[in-house]
Amino acid sequence: MSRVRRSTIRTAAVLRRAWRGLTGGWAPYTEQPVPAEDLSQQMVSASVPAFAFFFMLAIAAAIATFGLIANSAPAIIGAMIIAPLMSPIMGLSYGLVAFDRRLISMSLVTVAAGTVLVVAIAYLSMWIIGMRVAGSEILARTSPTLLDLGVALAAGGAAAFVHTRRSIANSIAGVAIAVALVPPLAVTGIGLALGEKATSATGISLGEFGLFGGGTDIATGSFVLFLTNLVGIVAVAMLVFLFQRYGAWKKALVALILFAGFSFLIFEPLDEALREMYVKNRVLRLSVKLAATRPDLISGRGRIEAIHVDYRNGVVHVSMDGFVPNAAMSNVQDRMDKFQGILAADIGEPVVLELDIIPVDIVRIRSGPAELKKAAMVSGTARQ
Repeated sequence: MSRVRRSTIRTAAVLRRAWRGLTGGWAPYTEQPVPAEDLSQQMVSASVPAFAFFFMLAIAAAIATFGLIANSAPAIIGAMIIAPLMSPIMGLSYGLVAFDRRLISMSLVTVAAGTVLVVAIAYLSMWIIGMRVAGSEILARTSPTLLDLGVALAAGGAAAFVHTRRSIANSIAGVAIAVALVPPLAVTGIGLALGEKATSATGISLGEFGLFGGGTDIATGSFVLFLTNLVGIVAVAMLVFLFQRYGAWKKALVALILFAGFSFLIFEPLDEALREMYVKNRVLRLSVKLAATRPDLISGRGRIEAIHVDYRNGVVHVSMDGFVPNAAMSNVQDRMDKFQGILAADIGEPVVLELDIIPVDIVRIRSGPAELKKAAMVSGTARQ
């Protein structure tokens, strides 16, 4: 053995001893998956339509409904954590890869009954309370996009993996928060109870506001969000189970094809909603940019309160609501026409721009030490 090789071996041995001393003998640990028999028993127990499941789901539905009505994000998050709806969904995913007909049917019954229960509780609660106002937390769950599908896909993979590793079982609470199941169903019930007289938190009718046709649209949008989450979770959970050698690919292939086909059906509305979000983003960024570079188009201390985007006959319609100082009201039509042309070029398609503005008198009042007020007045006179 050469001297160089002996020196290399001695150096490697010294480094290994030093590493063990620093880490206390730590070495990478690869946990083995839960045995198939144990996981199967766990999934069956989680999918049984038991009293405890429906009791906790009813409590979660009530908390979510009251939180949505009160516009309380903490209450909604709490409902996500205690809701047990993820368990039978995981049972459905495992049943499909294992081709366990009993587990599949039991999971489907539990999920379907739980869905009806949450919608019914939300509907009755809203009907009894008698409110007809849809706050921001409600409206936020009515326009799912491809981003929501991405969250559901990631959450499905995490949920399936958590169930196969005992050391990280507590992480399922984080998965429940990441992907919403009960809140969208609660919004569905709330939307059905709101009816056509639904109004926004500002007191304007949603139909007149141009955002929704009424409570039915709210219910439809939120239920599409629930279906998006359900499909995404089940599809990726099946893949995670299969890659860990649970079940069989051939038996699960039909179910995967069905879920892929269903995903394709909801892909178009999700993509359109994402496109609308993109257009809103471009409008806001362009407004800020032009305020700095084109004061002849956007000037003063105006403020955009809301932007609504929808497609009508394949054409983008952008509706903007806001406040504009009276001093900046001259040549509004000409400036809006130029802004519309710049926006159409920016997003690469024709745009119809509608602007609802409220002219206001803005008065700036300043208070402070006398010497600072005097300095500010002198500075203002110099600028004039």
